[in-house]
Amino acid sequence: MRAFARAAALTAVWLVTACAGATTQGSSTRRPNVLTQEQLAATNSESLYDAINKLRPEWLSSRGPTSVTDATPTAVSVFANGNLLGKADYLQQMRILDVTEVRYWDAGQASARFGMGHPRGVIEITRK
Repeated sequence: MRAFARAAALTAVWLVTACAGATTQGSSTRRPNVLTQEQLAATNSESLYDAINKLRPEWLSSRGPTSVTDATPTAVSVFANGNLLGKADYLQQMRILDVTEVRYWDAGQASARFGMGHPRGVIEITRK
């Protein structure tokens, strides 16, 4: 009976420690689809495009055509404060200091949020 009580106590201690560790660790966990102004500034990049390219280059990669009838490679769409700005090259004109947050939406999420026509997803910029 003592062995069972000791095992139960150790399990309880382990659970409390694991939960406490998860709470403190979770607050600093990297969000793979979001970049904050602090993360962008830490890159010491001139343009938003350069900063994203350093931190999340997969967001910017254009891929082959999405259809056999249209051979044009497609690129990610860029929105700022709800307005379509263009494709990824538009990010070269934007300064990091003007941005609060950048979020990537994959094609499925982008269709639900921004409508059809974004087969490579959307980079959404929240400006100051």
